[in-house]
Amino acid sequence: MRLITAFLFALIAPSIALAQTSFEGLIRYDISYVANIPGMESMLPKASETIVSKKRSLTRMEGGVQADMLGDMLSDHATGKTYFINHSNKIIFSTTEDQMPKADDIKPVVKKGKGKMMIMGYECKPYTVEVKVNDMLINSTYWTTTQFAPAKEIKSIGMNTPNVKVEGFPMKIETSLPIPGMGNLKMEMVVTQLKDLKELPNNVLTLPAGYTTKEGLPPVFQMGK
Repeated sequence: MRLITAFLFALIAPSIALAQTSFEGLIRYDISYVANIPGMESMLPKASETIVSKKRSLTRMEGGVQADMLGDMLSDHATGKTYFINHSNKIIFSTTEDQMPKADDIKPVVKKGKGKMMIMGYECKPYTVEVKVNDMLINSTYWTTTQFAPAKEIKSIGMNTPNVKVEGFPMKIETSLPIPGMGNLKMEMVVTQLKDLKELPNNVLTLPAGYTTKEGLPPVFQMGK
């Protein structure tokens, strides 16, 4: 159970290679679900936004329990510190990369597919990804482009597949995740917005004032232990 929880809530990002640009600004993924599993969809996020710069990155979720349980995640690339900002309780959890959950034992099988797709004006090509977590077989398709990449490798809060190494940046991710006794949850994440950093507020990558700071990970990471 602990491994499944780590898979659902871990902070993960595919490796990026041969990128043509170095983007600083907002990257938004809209998230949709195909399967009809009563009560499950309401718990899951509807969108994920990451604001990335060369110095700091901020990831936030929209909708679902993850948005409240994890809060926003601010990463300081210079210090290696990561902050989870819980706005509802005005608490900031401060941690380091070494303390983050790991999924080193998950070893995906990655194959380059055929075909292409245009997303946000970028040509994308597919990679199929298969990974086994306990007795669950999870299948994904990554549509990646080598014409675009963020200035820093970003980390995404959600159900991406850990330890995936693909060529290019994922503009679309399709995942089929079996839920024991309930069926398959099919999720699609697709980039729908790119906004330059200069168009955003100057303080968007700063910690809010007046919040209580605590050392360690948010309580959600203790689930399933």
